[in-house]
Amino acid sequence: MAFSIKIYEKDKYMYALMKARIGILYPEAYITDPYLENRSDTDGDMFGEFTKVLYNPEQFGEDFGIEPPGEAMQSLKDCLDRPVPTTDPEGIIDCKRICSALGIQPSQSKEPAEETKTAGGRIEVLIPFVYISDREKYIRKNYRDLTDADLSIRLDFTSRIRAPEDEDAGILAGNMTGLLDSCVSRRFEPDDILKYCSRDSMGFLTPGTSKGDDDVYDIGSTRCRILLDKCRQLVSDENRRINVLAVAEGFRSAELPMLVADCDKVTFLFSGKDRSEEIAASSLISTISQSLTHGIAVTDYIDFSDPGDKIRPSMSGRATGIAGAAV
Repeated sequence: MAFSIKIYEKDKYMYALMKARIGILYPEAYITDPYLENRSDTDGDMFGEFTKVLYNPEQFGEDFGIEPPGEAMQSLKDCLDRPVPTTDPEGIIDCKRICSALGIQPSQSKEPAEETKTAGGRIEVLIPFVYISDREKYIRKNYRDLTDADLSIRLDFTSRIRAPEDEDAGILAGNMTGLLDSCVSRRFEPDDILKYCSRDSMGFLTPGTSKGDDDVYDIGSTRCRILLDKCRQLVSDENRRINVLAVAEGFRSAELPMLVADCDKVTFLFSGKDRSEEIAASSLISTISQSLTHGIAVTDYIDFSDPGDKIRPSMSGRATGIAGAAV
């Protein structure tokens, strides 16, 4: 049963997240944002039997009476079904609530699809707020299991200044810029990622850092997400077990949920010296946790009081909410 869903959302990153999450639940739906895409209110109606409307109540008002710019849209009062707010009164996006309000049963193929997607390997993201040496020490101690695969890839979405000290993974292997430039080509295949990589001291295949100090940020988070989507295709290969570790630093808070939404695990790493930064980041951690389509978000920190600067994990939480996010 084909139908269309119109999501009225002014934030392009939030729309991308909503589209991804709703699309998993309703793969047969034609999803658009008439506000951002400057479409007519009737666009997409020919793609299905009926149309459902979602909207952000904080942006458009509870009665959704504001008409977006561009082509004139029909009055929402003419809709057969009442538009559904994307957030609850507390500002939380709950897909179960949205599905219930839409009155449409999610696709029964959702669970098998997720199992197939994560069966071969996994994608993990590390978001560190620590010194380079502590970050690399953490990776050596905690991501060794990712290298126990047919192929293990490391992507550093960081400034060149924050590049790993490893010569192969760091300054001398600056292929990240070329990889980000190429991954949007229609001729680019997921296996082409390997052409840009060399092996570092841990056994990861990595393109290293960017050529310019800020190339990753100049090229943008959307391109980084496209590259991660290509990695997802690699990870889903049933004939090979492939794992991916992505290190993400320096992005705007609004960009991170879209960037990591399809990852299997996101780890926030904090220093044990000043826990106040964790408290300040609790809102971001909660937002990212809710944005994950199937993964989990956890927080770890470095305990400098222990001999050898041991890493001590804190509590973790699933995508429905983090336990101990403000550790």
